[in-house]
Amino acid sequence: MKKLISITIILTMAAAMLSGCGSSANSNGSQPDVPNQPPSQGAGTSPGTPADPGVSAGSRSDIIIAIDSDITTLHPCDYATSNEARINDQIYEHLMYAEGGILYPRLAESWEVGADGMTYTLHLVKGVTFHDGSPFTATDVKFSCELYQESAYQGASVDGLKSVDVVDDHTVILKTSTVFSPFLENLAAVRISSKSYFDSAGADKFAGAPIGCGAYQFVSRDLGSKITLRAFDDYYRGAPAIKDVIFRVLTDNATITMSLQAGEVDFVNIRETSYADLIGYPGIIIQEVPMSRFGFISLNHEKYPFSEVKFRQAVAYAIDRQNLIDLAMDGIGIVNSNLISPLRFGWSADQPEYTYNPDKAKALLAEIGIQTPYDLGILPVAEQYKTQAEVIQSDLSKVGLIVQIEVQEFNALLGSLFNGDIGITTMQMSLEGVTQTYAMALTSPYVGMANNVRYSNPEIDALFERAVEAVDENARFAIYDEIFTRVQEEAVFVILFNTVGLYAYSNQLIVPVLALEGDYFIFDLNWK
Repeated sequence: MKKLISITIILTMAAAMLSGCGSSANSNGSQPDVPNQPPSQGAGTSPGTPADPGVSAGSRSDIIIAIDSDITTLHPCDYATSNEARINDQIYEHLMYAEGGILYPRLAESWEVGADGMTYTLHLVKGVTFHDGSPFTATDVKFSCELYQESAYQGASVDGLKSVDVVDDHTVILKTSTVFSPFLENLAAVRISSKSYFDSAGADKFAGAPIGCGAYQFVSRDLGSKITLRAFDDYYRGAPAIKDVIFRVLTDNATITMSLQAGEVDFVNIRETSYADLIGYPGIIIQEVPMSRFGFISLNHEKYPFSEVKFRQAVAYAIDRQNLIDLAMDGIGIVNSNLISPLRFGWSADQPEYTYNPDKAKALLAEIGIQTPYDLGILPVAEQYKTQAEVIQSDLSKVGLIVQIEVQEFNALLGSLFNGDIGITTMQMSLEGVTQTYAMALTSPYVGMANNVRYSNPEIDALFERAVEAVDENARFAIYDEIFTRVQEEAVFVILFNTVGLYAYSNQLIVPVLALEGDYFIFDLNWK
């Protein structure tokens, strides 16, 4: 069975998972794979503190959240966009929740790790029901973990899992094939779904009209318009304060901004170009959240000239990253040419970087016989990345590489990219979970998914396998350092920047400080 690792393609919201080790009561003894980074706060005010007196929300019990593209599925693990991930987080519950380097109990109220380091016994909360009234049991945990094992999208959450044994309705034993210290950190991302519902409803209804045991239950989806949820008052952690939820599809950035200003939308992960219009606007708060999400140019390694290492290096040197951030993102972003963010375990300042050097780009093109001007053809791009593409187009033209931009619908573009039909495009992406999830972007079994550049290198595949087996954290870091050094040398992806998450919302809405990557749960929100 091929290894499966988690991927979320970013539209506007990031969907990467904050990793952590077990709590003192339930620890597996491992160290977190991701540093605990304190989030910053935007708008010069603490989250939940009014930036302007505004108008009292009174007894409001609803919320409208804007998303910038429609969804295609609400399958708990077979999804590819962050909008789907965020909606799923409201419908499905997790075994545990990771934040700030700590694992907090959810459906698993406690757990122990065996002396062999490969056996995990989970004790489940009793009395939990799914939205259809059926009981949650260990059988559903086994089913959900095996569902993730078969997923080509989110399987990293169970990376290394060998077997799942049901002891009784509220006890389950998971065994890994080797000692893998971040296993529980990965497992925290698993969304629990109902085996009985899957068996009775079938695959299509299971993904299209989901049943979970999370704080909110699915009501309806109006294609291209909205997704409606309703509070699940029998939620085992208590009835949610906010009862009615609408995720409204607004694909135009200006419309999103105006809707927020007019009070027609309550919460949204805004784009950088909206920041200036919303910062300091009466009644609106902005939280700034650290992100490892990255912007990149995808070059298809199966097509010439993108298959040439020196060509990819030339493209990497051709881009003025700070200028790109200034023009396409209103200056809000962090220059980085490395696939892995400095916020993530495995990054090193000694790993190769690409700085703006058009002369070096031209020399590399000459070395492989590229005569300029050279027409690379169509650069298809989603509407939200059009300006990003235009800046890239300008920089490439300065070294003699010509592209024609063609705007396409996002999900259609993804389909063509995954099929290998596209030579060059640009977008943003975030990889969930611990550093091992980067295998999804870099190993051969995942060509056509997060590995959208179609890169294949057996030596890199083998290094990721070794990383799973490394018990010592320093040894695992050394393996990741070797991986990202080699990947940078080959310019596998042309990385442009890391983003800053910008979450804008009504000052009458109480929102906790969002952690690294900006995960949020409507259950934690409330009106003043």
